[in-house]
Amino acid sequence: MFKEKEEWNMVYDPKKVEHLKERYPEGTRIQLTAMSGESDMPLGLLGTVDSVDDIGQLQMKWDNGRSLALVPGEDRFTTISRPELRQVQKRKPDASLIGTNGNIFNLMGIASRALKAAGLRKEANEMFERASASGSYEEALSILGEYVNFTEAEQPEQSENEAEQFGLNME
Repeated sequence: MFKEKEEWNMVYDPKKVEHLKERYPEGTRIQLTAMSGESDMPLGLLGTVDSVDDIGQLQMKWDNGRSLALVPGEDRFTTISRPELRQVQKRKPDASLIGTNGNIFNLMGIASRALKAAGLRKEANEMFERASASGSYEEALSILGEYVNFTEAEQPEQSENEAEQFGLNME
């Protein structure tokens, strides 16, 4: 087990907050030793880090169903385990963007659905926000390409009969 104590002065220093995010990545298991002002949080309670927020608090999912944040330096806890290091590059899901309506909002929707189907909801939201804030169509496409592999959209088979192709057959 790792015994760790953080200094409260880390809270507003962006470099120290980034250090906390690296030290306690999503999925880190924590055992509570003491939580300030929360008598109904028993000693030894286990929880999982959901994220580290911008002020350095560990947003938790406790095994008792609660979601109270840990405040490093004020609350006491022990790190039980850390998630295995993830691959540097996550596997990007395929998104059928080639051959579809090229409207950027349509493409963002297709990419977002592909990410969510792959279990990457956070990445889908991040991609959507970044592409929406981009300054050009090309920049937005580039951002989509960071998250998904562009693949060919499946096209329905074309009929050789022109009347049938355009739904003009009279029966």
